Amino acid sequence: MDILIVNIKINNMAKAKTLNLKTVLEEIFLEGGISYNITTGEVNPKTGFMVSILGFEKQYDADKISDNDIRDFISTNAHNLWGENRFIGAWLDKDTYKVVLDISVNITDVTNACYTGIINKQKCIYDCSNKRTISLPSPQTAGTEVQKKAYAKMKAEQLAYLLETTGVE
Repeated sequence: MDILIVNIKINNMAKAKTLNLKTVLEEIFLEGGISYNITTGEVNPKTGFMVSILGFEKQYDADKISDNDIRDFISTNAHNLWGENRFIGAWLDKDTYKVVLDISVNITDVTNACYTGIINKQKCIYDCSNKRTISLPSPQTAGTEVQKKAYAKMKAEQLAYLLETTGVE
């Protein structure tokens, strides 16, 4: 089994933890998901917003996914996972009981994160600081690309304003 060494904080103490494909699967089912940066070794960022990139998602039946599936996904997408803000995301969709593997980016600005999510046709983004998902509106499906981007920008700004002023969507 492939072994990845990462440093994570447990109970405010820095400890080395061995992260292998089996422990990735455990994190998915115990914690609901995991984000891992193969460039820096960072696991589950504490700040920013995780946004999946369209076209880099793959679903597996939760009762059938294996460490080989994760290894194959990483191998296939390694060149797209390189970079300080690129992560492999793995999470359990409790509605469909599917494990989703994806490539995500960590974006610090909430408006930009919402915009990026809408443009990438995502249902939600993940708020790392507050450990919650933020539902996104559907993207505009008709019109020019300029119109679609303008709509996404408007919706992202509205949602960011709501989140910043009320804390709710």
